[in-house]
Amino acid sequence: MKIEQILEQKKRDVTSDIVLYNGEAFAYWDSGLTRHVFVNADKTKVIKFLIEKDHKDYNLEEFEVWRKSSEENRTKLAKTSLELNGNVIEQEFCNPIKWDERKMSMKQILFAGRCRHEVGWDKDGNLKCFDLSEYKQY
Repeated sequence: MKIEQILEQKKRDVTSDIVLYNGEAFAYWDSGLTRHVFVNADKTKVIKFLIEKDHKDYNLEEFEVWRKSSEENRTKLAKTSLELNGNVIEQEFCNPIKWDERKMSMKQILFAGRCRHEVGWDKDGNLKCFDLSEYKQY
C-alpha cells in the first residue's frame, strides 16, 4: 500500500497494512488520536501520517517543535523531518517506555512525566521524547 492511497481515505483500519515509503516497507506500529505510526523492519525509523488530513496539521506542529529547538534540546527529542509535502513525519525510532522494561532513573521518570510519557529509548539507550508536541508541556 502506498502512503498516498491511505491518505486519500478517511478513517479506516490500517493495522494490517504495509506501507512502501522511499523504497522501504513499513509495518503498522501504533495509532494515537490524530496519527498512524508505521515502523521499518530494523526499527530504525518510523513514519507518521494524519488519520484525517482535513483536520489540524499535527505533522507540521511536530516538525515546528523540532525546527525551533536548540541543539541542546534536540538531544532529548527524536530526530524528525517533514517529508512528502508535509504529509509524513519521518522520525528516528524510539522504543516507547510503555513497551520496554528498562529501569529508569528518577531524572528519567521526571522527564517522561513532563512529556506525558510519550518517550522511548533510541538505539544508543538515550531516553527521548517522540511526540514532540508533548515535550516538557507538563
